[in-house]
Amino acid sequence: MKLKLFSLFVILGVILSACSGGGAESTSGGEGGDTAVLILPEEPTTLNFYLADAAIVRQVADSTSMTGLVTIDETGNFVPVLADGLPAISDDFLTVTWKLLPDLKWSDGEPLTSDDVRFTVEVLSNPDSGALVGTSGFDLISNVETPDDLTIVLTYSEPYPGYLDQFAYGLFPRHASGAPEEMPSWEWNRAPVSAGPFVVSSWESGKSITLTRNPNYYEAGKPYLDSIVFEIVPEPAAQTAMMLNGEGHVHLWPGEFKADYDEILNGKAQQYLIPGIWNMAIDFNLSAPFDGDPSEAAQHPILGDIRVRQAIAHAINYETLQQDVLQGSVGDSTNPFAYGWYKCELPRKHGFDVEAANQLLEEAGWVMGDDGIRVAEGALYAEDGTRLSLELQGYTAFDPLQLTEEFIVENLKAVGIEARIQNYDFSIIFGTFEDNSPRAVGDYDMLIFDRGFTTEPQGYNFDAYHSSRIPSAENTTGGNYFRWVNADVDAALELAGTSFDTETRKAAYCEVGQAVIDELPQIYLYLFQDNYGIADNLEGYVLNTWGSMSWGVQNWKFKAGE
Repeated sequence: MKLKLFSLFVILGVILSACSGGGAESTSGGEGGDTAVLILPEEPTTLNFYLADAAIVRQVADSTSMTGLVTIDETGNFVPVLADGLPAISDDFLTVTWKLLPDLKWSDGEPLTSDDVRFTVEVLSNPDSGALVGTSGFDLISNVETPDDLTIVLTYSEPYPGYLDQFAYGLFPRHASGAPEEMPSWEWNRAPVSAGPFVVSSWESGKSITLTRNPNYYEAGKPYLDSIVFEIVPEPAAQTAMMLNGEGHVHLWPGEFKADYDEILNGKAQQYLIPGIWNMAIDFNLSAPFDGDPSEAAQHPILGDIRVRQAIAHAINYETLQQDVLQGSVGDSTNPFAYGWYKCELPRKHGFDVEAANQLLEEAGWVMGDDGIRVAEGALYAEDGTRLSLELQGYTAFDPLQLTEEFIVENLKAVGIEARIQNYDFSIIFGTFEDNSPRAVGDYDMLIFDRGFTTEPQGYNFDAYHSSRIPSAENTTGGNYFRWVNADVDAALELAGTSFDTETRKAAYCEVGQAVIDELPQIYLYLFQDNYGIADNLEGYVLNTWGSMSWGVQNWKFKAGE
């Protein structure tokens, strides 16, 4: 009943908003034309993919700055973009030779040459560049040769199986960016000179980002559209109202379930679902928060005891969450490797079992209090009398996440655990160590969000789980936010990062996945299907599990006469 009422309130809000003329004004007049409007729930902080791991950045960057030597197509295969075919690799896997297409230009008209690829390597191999993602393997490139403007010969100090993925997310122009160590302050980050189909013409903070056709785009006659506008609209009902009014053409992550959305927008747009990479999990901070020490040295007073983490896992009713709360719009997930060639079919070890949860908490020294919330009495790390109360952090403006959080709060309360929801915008949740982001500096209890990676999983997973990647003042870009240390996991990740045998790599990743299930630095809840609202009058759109809302935007056009 709660979900039905939720859907009715959303529908009512949309209708009222539409009738009152709500929503941002479209430059296309709502009847097609040469401008497509794409609706974002939040503004990206940058268009430099390497400086932010929030998915919102890529939604815009795929249309401009994220044009690389290759891309991952809708079938999951690497295909050349700026490269004249896939690269040649030597028999010892140490030398990779790329060839550029001839006569490439940057959006400002300057030639794009092999030296720009060299510069991209210089930036992403520089430990002071501030890059947060996408740098895996660049430190293994020991030499770069550019015998001519079209040829790049890379020598690796050891074999690196992710050599294709390294160049799928954009190049930097040496002449129009800046010093590698100054990358976080480049003007390029918000107005990139790129090889993509569109270039930024204006950015009105908090409202919209307008991109216009790149006159030097390498595909003749493309893009078909003259411009695209990303409208920042936080309110889900207002987003849907824009689609209903014809003021929007592509809607990122509609809050309504498909049946409701398609009914509301019948004749205007519909929602499309594709297999997703977004894997929802609760991350646990295993170290003591707010002690001024971001390392793993001190145990979290509550979550440091694995029995508490096991109890939390047992308290969650996964089937009800997936089938009733989210109406079957998600699939089950137990570990980080839930899709792709590396998918690991690993059973859930700590399934829904309220009795087991209560027993574990009793054994761990957490007794039921008078108000139904447990308190410490002989707990492993917490002082007696400590309340079993934890903050559950998430991000704003996404209704499925809010529903998930509320359901988990109810589940945990049933076994005597108080969970307090605290949602922040993307810039805080996914902020940097220097910005004092809670997960980066270790000042949080539980964090819930969906994360994903590409057909080459090594970079993300090494960063997330290897003990050398725990964030600190000396390692500010580290991604092991759990502060988890497991020598076997370290060894498995190192093997996966050096072997070119797919089965060997998959087995190593599944060893990591099983360790996550056993030791619970995080609990996996479900795997999203990716969802987009797309106007009926837009064509050329290709849904890509490995892409974003603007992947393939150079091929979009409006139907004739619409």
